Amino acid sequence: MSDWTVLRQRVWTGAWQRLQQAGLVAYADQILSQPARFRAHVERFVAALRQVRTSLDHIRQLGVPDARIRPLETRHAVLVAGLHTDAEDRVEGPPLLVVAGIAVGVAAIAWAIAAYQYAVHLREQTALVERELQARVEASEQGRTLQPSTLPEQTNAKLGWLMLGGLALAAGALAWRGRPA
Repeated sequence: MSDWTVLRQRVWTGAWQRLQQAGLVAYADQILSQPARFRAHVERFVAALRQVRTSLDHIRQLGVPDARIRPLETRHAVLVAGLHTDAEDRVEGPPLLVVAGIAVGVAAIAWAIAAYQYAVHLREQTALVERELQARVEASEQGRTLQPSTLPEQTNAKLGWLMLGGLALAAGALAWRGRPA
């Protein structure tokens, strides 16, 4: 069993499976007919995930307790696992694109489209947490005290993620269907 399979088994839920399936239903035919048309979208998705990883690594270096960063790490793991889904599932055969050294097929491309807003949201959320924590470290080094954090706790955000994903997928599907061929 590969590392990606183990990761997916650990973080993949029914909601994520449904999002991936919805992405496949909405985009598979278009991806198969013109995969290169989706390269820029997959590249943006991968870039957002890399920015998240950079922020998470910096947050960890600041000495943040695992309990505070774990939900962000889990969401990152979900998004990465979806990108690597073709490596195990072989949904449609050989990869259609190679993006940033990652061979992706129909399921991974559909995932990048369907889950892009999740990646953007997570990128913005981790950047905000990173800036807030960096400001606290700098204040501490200067002997200043900051007010308590106003950032929401990172726990139990499943409903918000599910709603955001459903809206993003629906909006994306409607916008895509409305494009001229």
